[in-house]
Amino acid sequence: MHRLISRGAPGALPGYPPVIASLLLSRGVNTPEAAQAFLHPDESQLNDPFLMQDMDRATALIRAAAEAGQAVTVYGDYDCDGVCASVILREALDSLGIRGGIYIPSRQEEGYGLNCEAVRKLADAGGLLITVDCGITSVEEVRLARELGLRVIVTDHHTPPAELPPADAILHPRLGEYPCKDLCGAGVAYKLSCALLGQTLLPTLELCALATIADMVPLLSENRALAALGLRRMRLTRRPGLKALLSVAGIRAGEEISGTQAAFQLAPRVNACGRMETARIAVDLFMARDPLKALALAEQADGLNARRKSIEQRILAEADAQVQAMDLCGLRAIVVMGEGWESGVVGLVAGRLAERYGYPTVALSRQDDTCVGSARSACGVDLYQALNSCRDLYSRFGGHKQAAGLTLPAAAVEEFRRRLSQAVADQLQGRTLMPETMYDSEITLADITLELISAIQALEPFGMGNPAPVFLLRQAEVLSARAVGASGAHLKLTLGQQGCVLDAIAFQMGGRAGTLAGACDLAVTPVANTFGGRTAAECRVEAVGGAAPLFHADENAESLAILQEFNRLCRIDSIYTPPEEAAEAPAPAGGQGTLYLCRTAETAQRISRLYPGLDPADGTQADPRAYDAVGLCGAAARLGPYRRVVLCDGALCDQETAALRVLYPAARIIALPRSGALQSRLSALRFDVADMRGLYVSLRRGEKPDPTDPRAAAMLRVLQSMELIDSQCRLLPMQKRSPEADPLYRLIQGGEKLGNSL
Repeated sequence: MHRLISRGAPGALPGYPPVIASLLLSRGVNTPEAAQAFLHPDESQLNDPFLMQDMDRATALIRAAAEAGQAVTVYGDYDCDGVCASVILREALDSLGIRGGIYIPSRQEEGYGLNCEAVRKLADAGGLLITVDCGITSVEEVRLARELGLRVIVTDHHTPPAELPPADAILHPRLGEYPCKDLCGAGVAYKLSCALLGQTLLPTLELCALATIADMVPLLSENRALAALGLRRMRLTRRPGLKALLSVAGIRAGEEISGTQAAFQLAPRVNACGRMETARIAVDLFMARDPLKALALAEQADGLNARRKSIEQRILAEADAQVQAMDLCGLRAIVVMGEGWESGVVGLVAGRLAERYGYPTVALSRQDDTCVGSARSACGVDLYQALNSCRDLYSRFGGHKQAAGLTLPAAAVEEFRRRLSQAVADQLQGRTLMPETMYDSEITLADITLELISAIQALEPFGMGNPAPVFLLRQAEVLSARAVGASGAHLKLTLGQQGCVLDAIAFQMGGRAGTLAGACDLAVTPVANTFGGRTAAECRVEAVGGAAPLFHADENAESLAILQEFNRLCRIDSIYTPPEEAAEAPAPAGGQGTLYLCRTAETAQRISRLYPGLDPADGTQADPRAYDAVGLCGAAARLGPYRRVVLCDGALCDQETAALRVLYPAARIIALPRSGALQSRLSALRFDVADMRGLYVSLRRGEKPDPTDPRAAAMLRVLQSMELIDSQCRLLPMQKRSPEADPLYRLIQGGEKLGNSL
């Protein structure tokens, strides 16, 4: 299942076409003047840094330290935001002649934020300690620093706790009346630098832009101006480290740089340094003045990113195997744990799982008796609130609504899993978790033109709060769908609507090539595709919603599938409990837990029409979320932790129900009356002994029967079951056998007793 949710705002905006107006309105831009400012960010949109609480005090402390000749240490974080914040502030201090360095803790050995051992080490040099992108939850560590004689300035943007650290000054956009509450860590460091230097635009603006996009803060108001102005400067950057990073990321010098490129090509290489080795590599890269040294560091970051991808895929596969064994029909959060998982990668794995399953996810790396982990939200769940309800279990914890980090004893993981799931359930109040795609407004295929795509690009840079626009195509016709790519992972579509036809691509949806057709709702992003020197508008499908599964009718194939199932079931010998009987298929309840199993495409299509929105259950992979689904099944298989399994064509035999009770021990098994379609498929398999004797004689003559004919295939299977022929249809030594004694024959005949024998 996939939920499509409108984030658009209805209304008009003078001077702007309806599609662009809806995009602007949904981003809080509701006047022509505001639209002009949004579409054309400039320096005037940057706030006075002294509007931030404690800015006067912080700058006075820094100047006092400089006058006293004291060292000023910048204590950062190991992600892109923390690295950029550290370099931004350090370069501002250097330009004022203030001595000191940058300290960034090891992710693997020290973890996130201030730690007491590092504080003791830094206290030996005395002076002033300034945190960037961390410190707001470090009450004990800041208290220790003060006791050891350090002055402390905390600059951070993470959610402030009830008890603030006893620092000499705290710079946080959510404390006080600062206009932009959503600055990232580098944004706060940049504003402090501007206050110190008395300037609005600094050479480090490009690093502030990269961090603002990478840290997924809303790209609105001042953040949008910082990101847009910084990306413009980045295109022509003179910073050797940034030039080298652009080069290894495959971005040509001088070309326009989008928010997407910053987020997915630049930031991951910076993050990989702290994840896989040390963030010092990224710090040195950005502060490098020698182009050759910068290139060597950029190539090192690129190599670490490639290694990160490989490790991430391995851990993701291990974590996903754990999720497949869970009952997500009952749980409301995913918690996975692995021995020795690289702590620098678990956050990415948590994000992947949260995106894949639509559940808030925590990924934990266990080292001896301690687990260090990262969490990512999904479906609008306030992750910080949910995690905070389990705070007594942690030794360290911090974060915000969308992401968090934590450390807890391994012995507490099961209790944590239970309590976190309950905390999320309390927030949801009965709402079903499932992947969601937000769309801005509805459009038609005819609206998707190169002119629209060009107009949309004026809203760059895209990111959180200003996402790349997604539109709803309601009831678009899927005219064709075929799997493409080396492994058939992607889906190439031809869409039609009101006489307009357009190509589309759906990445990672190749498995739906056989089940997606007809009218359906699609969330799409208009894109320009250049091929053979010609540029044309098409769309990228982000999600499919409201599409009835397509089941292809093939009566012979259905009969043969039933025969295969009979052959598998015929020798099951177990206690049999009859299924519940119902005249009609019960309606789904709540979106999870009901599986409609059909033996014929005719019945599967009927159930799909009766209950629109059911997932297609194709039997290729179980879904631990057990969303309500309808499937055309050949063989009974466990498709998830379902609570109700409905046999929509009726029960095949007692053994089928016995097998289903093993596969779904917690489920009610409900059988409808046998459908006419199933009776027809069963009749196609039945034969009498004279028919089988005739087939046996033809085999002796060397004739080959048609194995695609259901009746012939059934007779061959029974002859094999009676050990009169082998799997290659070769005759075995003649022996007297009674068909009625053969369990497969009895199932095919529906319990009829025939006393003849060969």
